[in-house]
Amino acid sequence: MEFPPLPNVLTSAPGMLAAKLLFDGLSVFCFNSTNPDDKFWQVAYPRLQQHTLQITIQRLDGSGAHVGEEEKFDVPENITSFNIRLTNGSVEHFTQFPSGGPRHPQFDRRDQQAPATKPNDLGWMVDLAGPELNHGNVKLLPGHKSRPISLANIRHSLFCNLKPEPKEVRIAPIFQAHPNSADSFSLPFNNTEIVGVLLGSAPGDILFESDPFGALNINPHQYSQDTLYEIEIRNTDIVHPIKIDPFVRGDLYRFYHVVIDVDGVEKDLWAQPEHPEFDPEGDCHGTSISLPTLDPLLTSVE
Repeated sequence: MEFPPLPNVLTSAPGMLAAKLLFDGLSVFCFNSTNPDDKFWQVAYPRLQQHTLQITIQRLDGSGAHVGEEEKFDVPENITSFNIRLTNGSVEHFTQFPSGGPRHPQFDRRDQQAPATKPNDLGWMVDLAGPELNHGNVKLLPGHKSRPISLANIRHSLFCNLKPEPKEVRIAPIFQAHPNSADSFSLPFNNTEIVGVLLGSAPGDILFESDPFGALNINPHQYSQDTLYEIEIRNTDIVHPIKIDPFVRGDLYRFYHVVIDVDGVEKDLWAQPEHPEFDPEGDCHGTSISLPTLDPLLTSVE
């Protein structure tokens, strides 16, 4: 696991660093602030056959050097939700970042200066319920065995975008099946990986809890001034998508009828991999949704 250097916006946040976080792959991010006294990040992972969800943990010493071998855990498909939290977690950073990370109220991805002036803004993520996709009314689908979801609740955390993508992506109606179709349009500077930190108020344990209980099978990991961790969560493709050179079909279309239902036209996202020889999958980065919570995804229906 190669972990990128964290942006200053994360390393300068108040609190004791317990873990560095990295997220990528098929996912939907939502900062849940429905309870002002219990704000936390939620990440929904559709459990599709074409993707595999895995958590990798690497222990570090106080200087940041790797200690021992990394641990890899496959997240079983029967897990409906899992929690990551600290026994002595801090929420002090939410005073400075009430949206769970840097989010400029007038953020504009079409601003040519934005990649340099706001490289870590959460607004780089495509918002499934935002105006860019013109979805009309957007609602979360309730849980059902035909559309399994694993919902992560990550407390005591602060998130941001690692960096903007350097190349244009295209949004096009699914039924037109082409990145340059008549009704397609450009989204310059999409997001890449989402990175974050777990911040404590004192030494303690990182807890990994799941529903069903014990299904995740990750023991508590003790953190201190001399011990911290890198935690990577990826929900990645195991098949190659359609390519219309130089664009590769992204994963946007997979959210329809699995995570969301929309009134408007369903869209494809077509991306240009920065290094196509090493990254043939195109865009499989996280998206966001500007709704208060992802909890309705766990409301079961027959």
